[in-house]
Amino acid sequence: MSTEEKKELEVFGATILGFAKACKDLNIVAGSKAGELISDVEVNKWYPFKRLRDIESTVIETYKSAGPILERAGAEMMFAWFNFGPGKEIIAGGVDFLKFQSGSQGYASVVKGPEDLVGIFELVEIDENKGEALIHSTTPFNKDLERGVIIGGMSVPGDLDYIDVNNNEDEHYFKITFG
Repeated sequence: MSTEEKKELEVFGATILGFAKACKDLNIVAGSKAGELISDVEVNKWYPFKRLRDIESTVIETYKSAGPILERAGAEMMFAWFNFGPGKEIIAGGVDFLKFQSGSQGYASVVKGPEDLVGIFELVEIDENKGEALIHSTTPFNKDLERGVIIGGMSVPGDLDYIDVNNNEDEHYFKITFG
């Protein structure tokens, strides 16, 4: 087995901490367990994706309708990325966040590993005049969480009044309207 085949999917520590912080801030029952799962996590180090998946699983197992909770957690993760990570240096507005997704650039800043495991999270099209965009995702992340990431990433700069993200037709395609 080659080195590349042995390599696993990894996630940036800030992502794990952002998710756990969201659980705690939202008073999610899983918050205390999330605390245990992140006790040794550092913001600027890489960790097995399983660390994030374990926290996510705790939320899903605790709540019948975990979708809205995961969406909110995704938004909170982006608030942490923007305010405590590199976000402010990378984007100045909500549309900048969308443009940062072109070629999976934004996603690649928090997830790494073999291409077949990493997937993509990329901006397919954007029409700033109409306030419409489309993102395609084949990542291993929960799609409710990703919807929250888009909402949070576009919201946190504070320059947009309206953001709607919908992937009801196909979970891998997020239709976004904004203004």
